[in-house]
Amino acid sequence: MRIDPDRTHTYATTMAMPSQAPGFPWAIYLAGADHRYRLLAFDLDSGRHGPDAARTDADRLAAQLAELGVPHLRAQSGPTGGQHLWLRLAAPGAAPDDVRRLAHALRQHYPSLDTAPLTNPATGAVRPPGAPHRRGGQSRPHLHGAALDAALARLDTEVAPEVVEWLLARHPHSASPDPHCRHTGPVRIVDPASNPRLDRPRRRLTDTTRALLSTVPAPGADRSALVHSIFLGMARAGHTLADARAAAATAPGLVRLREDRARGREDTDRQWRRALDTAAGFTPTPPATRAPVDDELDRIEAAIGSDPAHWARPGGASDERILYALVAVARTARTRTVDIDCRRLAQAAAVDASTVSRRLRVLAHESWVRCVRTGRGTRAATWQLELPDPAAPHPAATQGEPAPAPGPPSGLLHHHTHDLWAHRSGLGAVAARIHWAAISGKPYISGEGRNPVEVAALTGYSLATVTRTLSALVRLGVPTRARTDTPALREQLDRAADRVGASGVGAQRVLRHLLDRELHRWWIEEQEWRCRRGKKTGVPRTVSLTIALPIDAPARLRYGRFPVTDTGRADYRAARAVVTRLCSPGWNSTSNPVRQDGKAA
Repeated sequence: MRIDPDRTHTYATTMAMPSQAPGFPWAIYLAGADHRYRLLAFDLDSGRHGPDAARTDADRLAAQLAELGVPHLRAQSGPTGGQHLWLRLAAPGAAPDDVRRLAHALRQHYPSLDTAPLTNPATGAVRPPGAPHRRGGQSRPHLHGAALDAALARLDTEVAPEVVEWLLARHPHSASPDPHCRHTGPVRIVDPASNPRLDRPRRRLTDTTRALLSTVPAPGADRSALVHSIFLGMARAGHTLADARAAAATAPGLVRLREDRARGREDTDRQWRRALDTAAGFTPTPPATRAPVDDELDRIEAAIGSDPAHWARPGGASDERILYALVAVARTARTRTVDIDCRRLAQAAAVDASTVSRRLRVLAHESWVRCVRTGRGTRAATWQLELPDPAAPHPAATQGEPAPAPGPPSGLLHHHTHDLWAHRSGLGAVAARIHWAAISGKPYISGEGRNPVEVAALTGYSLATVTRTLSALVRLGVPTRARTDTPALREQLDRAADRVGASGVGAQRVLRHLLDRELHRWWIEEQEWRCRRGKKTGVPRTVSLTIALPIDAPARLRYGRFPVTDTGRADYRAARAVVTRLCSPGWNSTSNPVRQDGKAA
């Protein structure tokens, strides 16, 4: 098992299972030495979206398992409100690639799911029931007494590994990109014996890596992950093992390596080799072999950031976020023309789907995007990002010499989509832009950032608005004076979102959009069935929602006939109630069947 005696959430040390459980946090492996999963542990974490979202996601996933008849055990991981769902798989277990695919699919439906244990068969581990939590308390099952005994007895009946395919079929998803297709081949490692490094020119570290190096990990931070992130950034920049050793001797962000050395374990070389192997296999294609679309997307991003003050106009904050989300999707798809519906784009940009629908028309009018094909049926609309004219300034660019954009676009989108900046329950998109501009100033000089006057000039908002927003952020404990694009900042944003009641907004948006898509799919299939010529076959009049299908069943077979009113018109309210009950926690298949006349009972 893996142990965390210092309660630092690193689990860097392993030991054999003792006869008596230790009093500090410990975790068990999910896969065996053959890397096949014999245990599945779905860890619904409360860190990002809050305990309510974790509990809701666990309720929904547990309901799916119950419908499939899969024995499982549910536990609360500790005082922070996280949830664990445990399954035992029969021999030979599930293949790691299948479990990894399942983890990415479930993450699209349950935003609080931590995919790390299910995507790393070598070291993936989770604290079992009874294991202490680093912040106090233990992981405890939800059931007690005879009910718990019965649940444990059911777990003695191991589940067939095919449950992975059943869960995949029940959770429609977009395929995750194949990690083996991200590059044309591994980058060569040179001088492997004495001073290993990647075969590429040495360059300056990125802002993110330098920030991680210079920042002491916050209490409770995953310091093992921080070490890997830092070394990965150094490896990609062409640095050597000697550079890694020198950084490990003094850098605040690598304090874990010095503590390991003090305990008699020198881990720097092993961590460097691990990061180097990762960087060699997954480093993007060098600039010399970049495709033309990469240069085109770079031009579009440069145009978006050329005049940040332009986005201070009404609706501009949402426009900027939507454009950056479209660019991110385009980079993944390797094309400027993408098929995407408003709800998926809304999730990527953390805005409402109705906002995306309205603002896309504005962006099309301003020549940022062009609608190639409107959506039809279950097919999403096709949008193309327009290239700015290199000979003339873009309509948004009003400055002769544009000011530097506040930080990299990828970091901007990651920052702006936090729950704290939600439109209604959070501080709003304007506050997100102001905070990003403030922390992206002079980040590594005595912890300084931009002052309010500089932020106002850069963002286009009035000095009064900037000052008021920064004061509100300070009261919530959010740093505004230094670039801290680190896990410590995410933790502070999480706490602030919890204070203003915005935690879980993103998870609720995902669930709402899932229900909308299912309702739309059901209605489209109903129309196709009604328009079919000849004798109608399909859902019998006696069917009810009592069958749990471990397949990707058609919507009409899954939900029954689409409900209608007494006048024969489609009853969308009743239909949404049916979809909500089937896809939401606590639904009982016999509580609301579809009547023989197709109406909701």
